Amino acid sequence: MGIGKRIVQIFRSRRFGGDDVEKLKDKLDETYRDQTALLQRVRRSVADVATSRKRIELQLAAINQQGAQLDDQARQLVAQGNDAEARTVLTRKVTLEKTAADLQTRHADLKAEEIKLSDSATKMEQEVEDFRARKDTLAARHAAAAAQSEMDSATRGINSSVSDVGQAMDSAERQTRELEAKADAVDELVAEGIISRPGESSSDAVTRNFDAALDGPEVERQLKAISGGQSKEAGDGSDPLPK
Repeated sequence: MGIGKRIVQIFRSRRFGGDDVEKLKDKLDETYRDQTALLQRVRRSVADVATSRKRIELQLAAINQQGAQLDDQARQLVAQGNDAEARTVLTRKVTLEKTAADLQTRHADLKAEEIKLSDSATKMEQEVEDFRARKDTLAARHAAAAAQSEMDSATRGINSSVSDVGQAMDSAERQTRELEAKADAVDELVAEGIISRPGESSSDAVTRNFDAALDGPEVERQLKAISGGQSKEAGDGSDPLPK
């Protein structure tokens, strides 16, 4: 089964929510490990086939060299008139040539298998890399979404706290203004003698209120008016009208 189909099956078989996301991530990691292990096996197969191919190439080289030596030996025997021995040498050469032909067939098969496995390994390597990229992207997106969710939750909590604190501060400010106004009013009443000071009797407060009134500007104005009237009356008595 291809890696792409495996991904589709994994996503279709899961329902996202809660621990399912973590389970999905574990499943993707497990699939990636399995695909990586499979890719390693394919690569080892390619290496094994290549080793067998090179071994046959060495055998063919040795057979060709031995065949050339037998051919030279047969020629020399023919030149010496020893056709019977030359025939024996050529029989060995023909046997080597048949063996070489079989090895050539095996070499061609191994070469084709090597190319096929190598192409499969290259394709699988690309699929595994694509799978890893998608897996890592999914993990990064999930982490970013989780962080955004936590940030949104924290922001809502902060806004709620700020709102509560703001309301409490407004209430405290109103109470403070009320207390300050009450204190100012009490200070005025105490200053006017309407309310007794701490340790002061009510009669002392009345006396202080009266004394404060005597020192007031209205009292001074009236006192000046009275004093001015008396002076005028005294002046009229000392200068009698002429008869």
